Amino acid sequence: MSDDWDVPDRSFVVLGGRTASAHALDAVSLIVTERDDTASLGLEEAAIVRMCASPTGVVENASRLRLPVGMAQVLISGLLDQNRVTARHPHPTSASPHDAALLRKVLVGLHHL
Repeated sequence: MSDDWDVPDRSFVVLGGRTASAHALDAVSLIVTERDDTASLGLEEAAIVRMCASPTGVVENASRLRLPVGMAQVLISGLLDQNRVTARHPHPTSASPHDAALLRKVLVGLHHL
C-alpha cells in the first residue's frame, strides 16, 4: 500500500515551492518572450517561453498548460525575474464599469449582430 505523503503535489512541483507572484499580472496581460533560451527551465516554464514568441495573454498560457491562472501568474513572474519575458499590461479605460450609456451601446450592438 502506498503512502500518500510520499507523492508530491503537482502544483508544488510545478511552482518549485513558490506560492505567490512577485509581479502584478492581470489575466489579460500580454506576455512576450525576450530570451528564447529554455535551458534550465521546467517543462511549463519552457512551454510559456515558446508560446510567447508572439504576445500571448496570461489566461491563454494557463489554458494551454491546463493550469489555474494563479499558477501561470507565478510561473510567468519567475520568468519576468529572469528577464526571459516581458509583460504588456492592459490600458485602463476612462469608462466606469457601471457606465449606463456604454452598456446601452454594447447592448444595441449585440442586438444588431
